[in-house]
Amino acid sequence: MEWSSDSRFPLAMYGKVRPDIEDGDVFLFRGQYLLSKLWESFNRSYYSHVALAVRWGERMMILQAVPFGGIQAVPMSVAVRKYKGRVDWYKLKRDTFEDCIGSLPKVIEEAKVNLGKKYSYRDLLRSVLHWLANLKLKNRVRHEAMFCSEYVEHCFREGGMSLTDKADITTFPKDLETSRHLSYMKTIERGKKPAPVRVWLP
Repeated sequence: MEWSSDSRFPLAMYGKVRPDIEDGDVFLFRGQYLLSKLWESFNRSYYSHVALAVRWGERMMILQAVPFGGIQAVPMSVAVRKYKGRVDWYKLKRDTFEDCIGSLPKVIEEAKVNLGKKYSYRDLLRSVLHWLANLKLKNRVRHEAMFCSEYVEHCFREGGMSLTDKADITTFPKDLETSRHLSYMKTIERGKKPAPVRVWLP
């Protein structure tokens, strides 16, 4: 097995761990983009983005809220390969939910229902301002737009399986990282994009 520079974090190729990824697993991202670095530094967080794993037919997808695409579904293999930064796989601890694990399909359904909604810069700004002022924000009845960690926590809460004790709008990636319901598994190695096959014709 290959290891990252920090031996606590085993590296794994996506193709090798794909069969073990299940609905409800969470992927946390540490970006190399300027905006990601600024967010990680400002929020004192190791991560700047989070997404939810969902098996969709024969494909493994991640459902996520992103600034320039809103809430969307993307093939996980594509997301991992193209992401500029670190991608960590966290497995949902089903035993910590006891009798609630039967509600996981509701979590996935809620994630799908919200596809196509916009990314909420407003919610993100409100959450940051309230975090700085140490004030509380309550969950809303309806979400017309959400940012990444708000979206993931909202889906779990609607399914009766909240990952944190915080309101959706005040949930940041670092709160999901430390959730007692999630366990770090592996850091996904991006690998290289296959070279195009050239066919020479006479």
